[in-house]
Amino acid sequence: MVARIRLYSGMVLLVFVTGHLFNASMGLFSFEAMDASSQFTTRPWRTLPGTVLLVGAFLTHTSLSLKSLFFRQTLRMKPWEATQNILGLLIPLLLFGHVAATRGLVEIMGLKTGYALEMVALFVVSPEFGVIQVALVLLVWFHGCIGLHTWARLKPRYQRYQGWALGLAVGWPVMSLSGYMASGNRAQQMAADQEWLGALVKESGFTDGMLTAAMGWMTNLCIGYLILIGLIFGARWIRLAIAKRETPLVLHYQGGQEITAIPGATVLESLRAGGIPHASVCGGRGRCSTCRVRVGRGADWLTPPDENEVKVLERISAPPSVRLACQVRPKVDLEIAPLLSPEATASDGFEQPGYLAGQEVEVAFVFVDLRGSTGLSEGRLPYDFVFVLNQFFAAIDGALQETNGHYAQFNGDGLMAIYGLNSGIQQGAREAIEGAKAMMRRIAELNERLKAELPTPLAIGIGIHSGEAIVGSMGPPDHPIISAIGDHVNIAARLEAKCKEFGVPLIVSAITAEKAGIDLGGFQHETVDVRGRDGNVRIWVIDDPSKINLATAKETVPA
Repeated sequence: MVARIRLYSGMVLLVFVTGHLFNASMGLFSFEAMDASSQFTTRPWRTLPGTVLLVGAFLTHTSLSLKSLFFRQTLRMKPWEATQNILGLLIPLLLFGHVAATRGLVEIMGLKTGYALEMVALFVVSPEFGVIQVALVLLVWFHGCIGLHTWARLKPRYQRYQGWALGLAVGWPVMSLSGYMASGNRAQQMAADQEWLGALVKESGFTDGMLTAAMGWMTNLCIGYLILIGLIFGARWIRLAIAKRETPLVLHYQGGQEITAIPGATVLESLRAGGIPHASVCGGRGRCSTCRVRVGRGADWLTPPDENEVKVLERISAPPSVRLACQVRPKVDLEIAPLLSPEATASDGFEQPGYLAGQEVEVAFVFVDLRGSTGLSEGRLPYDFVFVLNQFFAAIDGALQETNGHYAQFNGDGLMAIYGLNSGIQQGAREAIEGAKAMMRRIAELNERLKAELPTPLAIGIGIHSGEAIVGSMGPPDHPIISAIGDHVNIAARLEAKCKEFGVPLIVSAITAEKAGIDLGGFQHETVDVRGRDGNVRIWVIDDPSKINLATAKETVPA
C-alpha cells in the first residue's frame, strides 16, 4: 500500500508538471496562448480541491521518499536509482522559490500574475531565477519519468512501446524549452518599451516589498528543508550505529562468500552493502522478481512472504525455496544463491522457466550416495544416526548452493542433483564437476568436525553424466519438486554405482567432460557397459577429485 501511495502521488505531480510543460510550449505562439492553455492545465490546481490534491501529493511523496531514505541500510544503489534519489532531494530546494514567487505572492499579497509578467520576471528582472525554473521543471520531469519507467517496464506490453515512451520523455521537454525561450525573447523585446512594462507592472499590483517577501519565504523554506535532511541523515546514522551493536548475521553467498548483515536489513541491502552485484530491476520494491534467490539453511526461520511477494513468486511459478531478496529480512544466518545474473533485465522478471511445465532439456546429472550408511546406524541411537545424516545432507546441500546445483531427488542416504537448468549444458557440466569437488571438500571438513563421533570417516560415491531428459515440476500437488526422468538420468545413477566397482569416489562420463571442456587426461579412462542400456559408455575414473584442474575448462561444443 505504501509503495502504491508513493507511486500514485508521484503520478499526480507528473501530471501537474506535464501541464506546465505544455503551457511553456505555447510560448512559441504568444503570451495569450500561454494564458489560454493555463485555464485548463494550471488554473484547476489553484482551486481548493486542486490545491489540496497537489499539496497533499507533494507532502505524501516527499515524506515517503525521506522515510525510505531513513530506513535504508546502505546508500549503495544502482546508477538509475541513485540519480532518481538525488533528483528527488534537489527538487524541493528549487521548488521553494517558485512556490514563494507564484502561489505565495498571489494568495497572500494579491499579485495578479500572467505569463507576460512571469517571463519578464524570469528573463529581465531575475534571469538567474529563469535558469532555476528550467532546472526545476526538468528535474521534476526526469525524476517522474524514471519512476514511471521503473514501474511500467515490469509490464510485458510496455516493452513494445518503450521506444515511443523514450521519444516522448525527451521530445516533450524539448518542445517546452523551445516555447519557453521564445516567450523569454519576446518578453525581453517588449520590456524595452517602458510604457508597456509600466502598464504591466501597474496592472499586476507588483511592489518592491513583494520581491523581498518572496526571497525571505524562499530562504526560510530552504533552510528548514536542509535542517530536516540533516536531521534525517543524522538519525539514520544513529539508528545504524545502534543496529551494528547487535550480534551481526552472516549471509553465506554462492561461491563461499560470507557477507555480514545488519539485523533488520533485507538480503538485497546486505548484498549491496557488501559490494556484491545483484539484480534488482525495480530497485528493491518487490515488483520485478529479478532479485530472487534460492534459500538454503536458515529458511525455516524466515517470516513467510506477504501478499505482494506471494503474487510475484506465483507469477514466475517459483518453488518454496525461492524468495525475493528485497523482501527477506533474515533473523539468523542464511544460505542464499542468486537465480539471475546481476545484469538481468525487466523481461527476466516475468519470464518463467520453460521446464517448469515439462520440457526436454540437455543438462548434467549428479548422483551422490553415502557409503556404509547401514553400518553407520549400528550401535547408534536413532537420534544420533539422523543427526549424522542431516549433517551429511547439509554439507552436500552447501556444495549445491555453492555451484548452482539444483536438488532434485532424495533417496534415503543419497540424492540426485541437476546442473545447467538456467545456464545451459556447457556451464552446467563444468559446475557439476566443480560441485563434485565441493562435495568432497565439504565431506572432508565434516569428517574433521565429527571425527570424535565417527568410527570411520564418511565416504561418498558420485556419478556424473549429461544428456537430454524430461525436466519439470513433479510430485504431489501440494509438494512438487523440479526433477527429471529419462535414460541419461539412469546412466548417471549407474555410474555412481560403478564407483564401488572401481573403488573411487567419482566417475564422470566422457561426454560430460567434453561438454565442460575439461581435460581429464591424467585419470584412468574406461569403456563400461551400463545395466539396462544397449551399448557402452566412455567414462573417466577419478581417484582424487581435488586433482581436477577446472582452469582448463573452455567453451567447447562437442561434435
